[in-house]
Amino acid sequence: MVRLEYIFIAFFTSVVIYGQNLDDDCELWRKQMDTISSSESLFRLSNQAISKVDDECKIEIYLALIHTYKYIEKFDEALRFCNQAIMLGESLKKEKSLSSLYIEKASILLSQNHKDEEAYVWLDEAKKILDKDFKNDGWILYYNTKELIARKSNEYSKAIIYADSVISFLNKTNNEIGIPTRYQNIGLYHFNLSNYEESAKNLLKAIQLKEGQNNILDLEDIYYFLGRTYLRWEHYDTAIKYINKSIPIAKERGDNYVLLLCYSELVKCYQKLNKNDDAIRVADYALKLARDQKDYVQMSELLKEKGWIYFEYLKQNDKAEIYFKEAYQIAKKSKDDSTLYASIRGLIEIYLHEKEYEKVKSYLKSFENITNKINSIHYTQKFYQVSSRYYQKTGQSFLALNQLKKYYSIKDSISSEQVMVKVADLEKKYDTKKKELEIVTLNKQKEEQEQITKQAKTKQYLYLLAAVFLLLLLGIGAWAFRKLRKQQKELVSTNQVKNRLFSIIAHDLRGMIIPFQRSGKILKYHIEKGNHEKTIELSQSLEQNSESLSNMLDNLLNWSLEQMNGYKMNAQIISIKKELTEIISSYHQQAVYKKTNIELKYEKDFSVNFDKGAFHVIFRNLIGNALKYTEEGNIRIEFKNENEEFLCSVIDTGIGMPKSKLENLFNLEEKKSTIGTQGEKGTGLGLNLVYRFIKMHKGTISVSSEKRIGTRFDLNFPLIKYKLYEKIDHTAISA
Repeated sequence: MVRLEYIFIAFFTSVVIYGQNLDDDCELWRKQMDTISSSESLFRLSNQAISKVDDECKIEIYLALIHTYKYIEKFDEALRFCNQAIMLGESLKKEKSLSSLYIEKASILLSQNHKDEEAYVWLDEAKKILDKDFKNDGWILYYNTKELIARKSNEYSKAIIYADSVISFLNKTNNEIGIPTRYQNIGLYHFNLSNYEESAKNLLKAIQLKEGQNNILDLEDIYYFLGRTYLRWEHYDTAIKYINKSIPIAKERGDNYVLLLCYSELVKCYQKLNKNDDAIRVADYALKLARDQKDYVQMSELLKEKGWIYFEYLKQNDKAEIYFKEAYQIAKKSKDDSTLYASIRGLIEIYLHEKEYEKVKSYLKSFENITNKINSIHYTQKFYQVSSRYYQKTGQSFLALNQLKKYYSIKDSISSEQVMVKVADLEKKYDTKKKELEIVTLNKQKEEQEQITKQAKTKQYLYLLAAVFLLLLLGIGAWAFRKLRKQQKELVSTNQVKNRLFSIIAHDLRGMIIPFQRSGKILKYHIEKGNHEKTIELSQSLEQNSESLSNMLDNLLNWSLEQMNGYKMNAQIISIKKELTEIISSYHQQAVYKKTNIELKYEKDFSVNFDKGAFHVIFRNLIGNALKYTEEGNIRIEFKNENEEFLCSVIDTGIGMPKSKLENLFNLEEKKSTIGTQGEKGTGLGLNLVYRFIKMHKGTISVSSEKRIGTRFDLNFPLIKYKLYEKIDHTAISA
């Protein structure tokens, strides 16, 4: 729950929305609010001011009361003031105020049971207002509420999208206070999705930002969550390190709840590291804390952990069964799903080991029900593994195989060794350099290359001096010299790649400048002759040429990034129809000039999760290439969604290509490009770039062509990894 001081900060940040021409009484009320330290003081001050201020200021006061009543969980009172404020806002027709009030009402309704549908209605009303102004600060509150809805319904992927949108708007308004909390939330959403790489990344980001702001509020929570992430990731030593960072902060603040959670996680770490004495010692201490706090959830959790220690490591099944049963009984009373799940699983494991299959059967249905209720990949995976073993041991081979297949399907989707290395490297970067984890741009790479070259040259001189000295004294300078030569060759090779990239860029830029030179001379001629209509027409052509030059630069620079290992896919949700229509419109002038019709054909528009820049690079090159070799003809672009695949074709009636040219069409070779129907030149770079970006998206491309008949390119992208999204709430996603 957000702390009271944050509510006041957020409230004053939104004051700009609700009006600027307030009277003296309102200004006095706002100044006095700076000294408020309790909800009672706020109520008293607001009640005194409400009768003295104008209607616009009343809305502002109502909002302060709404925020405070929400904080102390008096939702009926918050709803009462919200309704009064809405009536006043509607009479004044203050749309900015109304958008925030509608969202506040939706938030209050969500806090009350069985009122979700009514909350969605008010959110839709707020969005109608916000859609008129994408710079409105009210979007922050809107996305925050959408995030809460997604979290409430366990739709963590959607919650991540909305939290990212909140971060984006907070950055725009330079409101850094709330950003670390958003990264913390995103880390927890990824944890619930078993995406431990992203969970650790975002939690580390939250810690880094808090430390940069010198803000230690709730820092012990983030350390605890990060330790728990590494525990689930099976990096036990790292988990212990972060949990031990949380413990002294929790002790200093007297936060016994977080302290209890930390000790519970330490028990699991020690257990996994086979430090059973330490695990039991910490578990007994934590049990005492749990009993003192009457925390039945943690009591059940700790009893369950002791059961695992005695079962897995000490091989004392009788004691283990006692602890698991006690944990099970307490978990049922506390109605905590995760500890109930774990205690049932522990009992099943004991009975499987003891071959008491009837007892296993008596718990298996409950085990399945609680697994489905929790709805977590990690829990579901373990259920399939345990049930597969039961069916195997009881001779039900078909059911055992079916459960085992489901287990491995989930296991393969959760993680890989490569991702584990990435997260470990991420943690190392945080501890040593405190660097922000960002993709390095092309300019940054160039600077780093120059720095590496300087460092290498310095090393070269030092090694040469050392070689001379060692030749005189020890006679082993040859070894150092060979090493220096190897480094020099690597640097020369790197510079050759860079030089080739810039030579290609220079060559294609010269070709793009020629139309500007010609158009400039013609434009000058018509200006002197006073042909204004021709002048306007040529100006429009120049504008089209400038757009083409911009597109060409995009191609070249993106390809350069990819060649120098600087490109990384940045997927987002895009509309196929919208993006293709935008690309086709950029070729309108050239198509008119070549008397060629460009047609977009589809049955139904849909959206995909795709790198927007790569999408434009792919289809800009294919459509531009088709137009290059087509005159007085037709170009047709077709797309559809079929069998979980995004299929697209680019078909032209141009001059076509021989089969010999098709074999190496996507390879980048010198002097390979063919002249177009109007003498258009190129480097052959475009199709190679198309091929590379398609492969980066796990897609395929095929081409067929006949001379004087035309050419057809067919593209295929799987939508299993790049998931198809329903076209809802695009404004939320794009923002």
